[in-house]
Amino acid sequence: MKMSKCSRLQQEIQLLRNELEMIRAERDELSRQHGSHFQLCTGCEVSAKKPAHNVSGSKTPNQELYIAYLEDQIQRTRFMYKKQMGEVKCSAGLLETKLQNVRMEMSYISEKAQKVDQLQKSIRELKSKLTRRDSIITRYNEQHAAFLDLINALDSGSNSQKDVKRQFQNYFDFKNSGGCAANGNNSVIRLRCKPSESLNFPCLGTALRRKLARN
Repeated sequence: MKMSKCSRLQQEIQLLRNELEMIRAERDELSRQHGSHFQLCTGCEVSAKKPAHNVSGSKTPNQELYIAYLEDQIQRTRFMYKKQMGEVKCSAGLLETKLQNVRMEMSYISEKAQKVDQLQKSIRELKSKLTRRDSIITRYNEQHAAFLDLINALDSGSNSQKDVKRQFQNYFDFKNSGGCAANGNNSVIRLRCKPSESLNFPCLGTALRRKLARN
């Protein structure tokens, strides 16, 4: 839109220049015509010279004023053209600045999105580790509870030797199976939750076997 206005102003300037050139040419032609007329009428009566002088004097000032008016219009149009061109350049500069800001914001958002993806991945890994930890804690709590049941049974003496041996055998079967609630050889918990040797209480197991053998 602004470029079409600029082109229209350029056309108007060119038209005004063409019109100014035509008027100047007409003025020069009139000057030559009146000059030759004055030379031909030299020596004539003064009454014959005055009308010609008045005619030339009446037309020439009007033409000069019109030429001055056209020159002023050309200057004004040129000033408006420069002003509008300056506004167009200023608008283009502002638009370029806004585009750069948008590019920077898009880059910033992209970096933030990558960080969010990394955080979500870390959260999933931590949740998986917490799940494994909880399963391990549950398994060892069950083993510890089984040990306490055996010790209480031996201390109270309420159960028969056969029942104690059966509980003892059930505990070791539970320990050897990994203490996991899931069944099957492909259990994820069983593959990941192998019993630690430091938490199997070997000394206590040996003591229980010896006590049962003596009984």
